[in-house]
Amino acid sequence: MPRVLHIDFPAAILKLLETTFQNRGLVWETCDSGVQGFHMALVQNYNLILLALRENTIDGLRIIKGLRRAGITTPIVVFMPSRDLEQRRAELSRYPSVIACLAKPLDLRQVEKAMEFLRHPPSLKPNDKAKLLQVLARVETAVNAEA
Repeated sequence: MPRVLHIDFPAAILKLLETTFQNRGLVWETCDSGVQGFHMALVQNYNLILLALRENTIDGLRIIKGLRRAGITTPIVVFMPSRDLEQRRAELSRYPSVIACLAKPLDLRQVEKAMEFLRHPPSLKPNDKAKLLQVLARVETAVNAEA
């Protein structure tokens, strides 16, 4: 059964997501702080992470960078205020694990498209995975050099 982790979402949005997608056979796990979500993503296996970029908590980009450094390749869907979307989308596109950047207010049709990933995850052969890890290592090195 696919497991989805929500990091740092307001309670009203979580309720909306869980109600909308409750009949999809998903296990939903929620944490209300970036630090807690980062820890959960490190120690447990998830099929998808939904990450809200909020100004009042740990920056979501730090979470994404930390997960990458730890070798966590779980696909991530990032939600952010619409005013920040274009600026941050370019920045987040450097991280292969970020499969979608969606604007708030939440559009459930966009979430539905992102959730399609759970129904049709990419299939990689063992050799493909090795190549992917090499590419990710190069991307991570480049990003760390810029930081």
